Amino acid sequence: MSKLSFDCLNDIFEYLENDKVTLYSCILVNRLWCEVSVRIFWRNGWNYSTSNYSTLIACLPNESKEVLIKNGIFISTPTSKFPIFNYASFCKILSINQVHCKLRKLLKNQHSVSFQDLNNNVHIVEREIHKMFMNQISSLKRLAFFKDQKMSYTVTFTFYPESKECLKNLSELSCNSNISSEFFYQLSQICHNIKLLDITIENYISDGLSDLILAQKNLKYYNMTQYDEDEKIPLLIESLPNTLIKLKLYGYNYISLSFISKFINLQELLISIYSGDICGFEELQNIIFPHLRILNFEFECPKYEEFIKFLENNGKNLKVLHVGDNHIEDIEGYNENLLNLAIVKLCPNLRNLSTGFGMI
Repeated sequence: MSKLSFDCLNDIFEYLENDKVTLYSCILVNRLWCEVSVRIFWRNGWNYSTSNYSTLIACLPNESKEVLIKNGIFISTPTSKFPIFNYASFCKILSINQVHCKLRKLLKNQHSVSFQDLNNNVHIVEREIHKMFMNQISSLKRLAFFKDQKMSYTVTFTFYPESKECLKNLSELSCNSNISSEFFYQLSQICHNIKLLDITIENYISDGLSDLILAQKNLKYYNMTQYDEDEKIPLLIESLPNTLIKLKLYGYNYISLSFISKFINLQELLISIYSGDICGFEELQNIIFPHLRILNFEFECPKYEEFIKFLENNGKNLKVLHVGDNHIEDIEGYNENLLNLAIVKLCPNLRNLSTGFGMI
């Protein structure tokens, strides 16, 4: 093991990503093991603790540290010297909300200031951390950014010149729809290779979100959660390419699901609607999705006749079928025996089947 190369060790340690205790013990073996382990340890920004952010503040360039000092922000760090590794450069998965939350907790613990001063200090430190991330991360893979009330200011990291290099290979983006239009416009100029887009429709849809979708050359997976109704949702749907292979819909049913008919390359379809009828499925019952393998209705289900017709057209290729846990008995025309018999007949290749009555 001591003679294994960096790449070999990296392939092995990949399996330890969620086993922090073992991964930490690998850090203590020797310098090579330490270097490989640290990269994996620091890859996922979702897992950063407040102490990790103390370390990141120690990694800030001198000009950023001077900004903090000038604004009266003094944060204790694990070392007064520059750390052994440039930890920020290892990050591949970044959550803007986690950055905000952890920095707020760190500053609240170390500074006794008013609510307004705390907000201002968090903003200043956050800006310098974002700048460092954009400058040091060579290729970010996943980005999550959900605007909330605590973030009253505009996040401007997409305007940094270094962001073009950092974000150009972004493959996954999770965000809500009400982020500033400038954010979406900037991303549409930088990011053209997003494969997975996870959008939460909340309050309103900013201008620029449709442009971001249209700018993607290889969008394959689209998740949409609807908490609020907005007249721009149809425009958003129209922007999606018909090359999608996975479509997941959550929340409330504010639009007709007939739009799904254009995605004939779907391999996986999940509809998780909390309340209300599944509107527009009558058009889907006659559409053939030749590649559909996974079908999941988590809550509401279509009408019995429409559902059976859909299975007549698409059941043969299904491998996984889940039929609403909560409201299966409310399907119009529902009959438990008829449904089970129809599924057995129309879906001969199922490997996994569950209904409101459990696994079959």
